[in-house]
Amino acid sequence: MLHRHCPIRPIGYIKSAYLTDQTWSIRAAGIRQLHIDQAQSLNLYITNEFTLRQVLNLYLLAWECGVKTVYYVRSKSLEVEECESCAS
Repeated sequence: MLHRHCPIRPIGYIKSAYLTDQTWSIRAAGIRQLHIDQAQSLNLYITNEFTLRQVLNLYLLAWECGVKTVYYVRSKSLEVEECESCAS
């Protein structure tokens, strides 16, 4: 079930998309979708700690909230230490 209002909290700074709770983003998109005739694109921003099950749950929540399109799932790239073969 969709919530009819979103609590607004004043913030003193802007969070990174990767630090924003993605379930909140999905629910907000579901509420917006009620007032949009066409589909909107939603990007999900996940960190490397997300499991496949958590990503699937985000997709299922998007479907339940009426989001028509999840456009991209963006993740932070892994930082790989320089290897010997790459250094030569």
